[in-house]
Amino acid sequence: MGGKPIRTERLRSTRLLPMLCFCLSGAAWVVGAEPQVARYANPCEEIEAQLSFAQKALDRGQITEAERILTPLETSYSGCSEFLVNLARLRASQKDLITAQQLFSRASLLAPQDARPYYYLAQFHFSQQHYRQADYFSERALALDPAYPAALILRGQILAMKRQTAAARELLEKACKLDPDDPEAHFQLGVLYDSRQLHSEAVEQFERVISLRPHDPRAYDYLALNLESLGEPKKAEGNYLKGLQVNDGPLFDFFLDYNYGRFLMKGNQLADSKVYLDRALRLAPQTRAVYYEHGRLNLRLQKYKEAHVDAERALSLPDPSGNVLDLQVYYLLATIYTRLGNTELAQKYAGLCRTSRVPTPAQGRGDR
Repeated sequence: MGGKPIRTERLRSTRLLPMLCFCLSGAAWVVGAEPQVARYANPCEEIEAQLSFAQKALDRGQITEAERILTPLETSYSGCSEFLVNLARLRASQKDLITAQQLFSRASLLAPQDARPYYYLAQFHFSQQHYRQADYFSERALALDPAYPAALILRGQILAMKRQTAAARELLEKACKLDPDDPEAHFQLGVLYDSRQLHSEAVEQFERVISLRPHDPRAYDYLALNLESLGEPKKAEGNYLKGLQVNDGPLFDFFLDYNYGRFLMKGNQLADSKVYLDRALRLAPQTRAVYYEHGRLNLRLQKYKEAHVDAERALSLPDPSGNVLDLQVYYLLATIYTRLGNTELAQKYAGLCRTSRVPTPAQGRGDR
């Protein structure tokens, strides 16, 4: 009874934190031709070029460069919402989360009709696994700009996590049409197709991602998994290997070794499988499925004591998405204890196999 491939992030409920309100300062007023009439100057106009460079640096993960551009502007442009958004992104990347949230909140108050502060605030909360807040602010961003591709992608991810699949698909497909060269739009749509076992459609999306972002190891991993499901093991292996070659940087895939190790074990390449599943244990030590597959491998290698340790560890770890059920671990333990000659424990886990219930999707089991 094999475990299922590791997939996407899980939704965790969090309490909605209150927005922090701040007094706005730094607004510049200039006197026009008529002495009694004042007009509001664009506080961002003078630094548009710097903001453009800073945003590109942040998009590329060049934190030091963004810091170099933004820090000298901090005391003079606190009334520019776009500056505050970029500064908030910088602080978030530097793990100064309280300051980042304050800056995002100030930016949204300065420009209440601009979708961008709400989008970046939603993205910030999403990165912190504050999913309720991310849900709220992504909805606000799209209310202001329904054709904002980045907000469509994020909102699609959130709806997919909430199992609102049809709505998520609509938004992600719309994002792909609005910006067909956005690799993240195609990636998230591919993940959604994968979760619905639409393997051919998923393959098409992940191939598109790789053409746009050739150093994305996650795309190779998902592509290989879906090619496996379509009965194309040679193509699958080629993509696993390509993914492993580029598996570093901000898109690092912690489960690529796990999935390739499983693939090799299915092909009876046990020694090679051990190399990758050993590494998977180091990369994802709190994941039930990794210990479960490592235990199955040790069982096949007749390393029964090591298999027993793996299986007991797997059983101790939570698996809310249902990638590996308790029933599967019970069966593995019953087999291992039988091989070890421990009749009492073998019978115990065999009995648990008979009485264990298999959850239905309605009871919260994951799609994959």
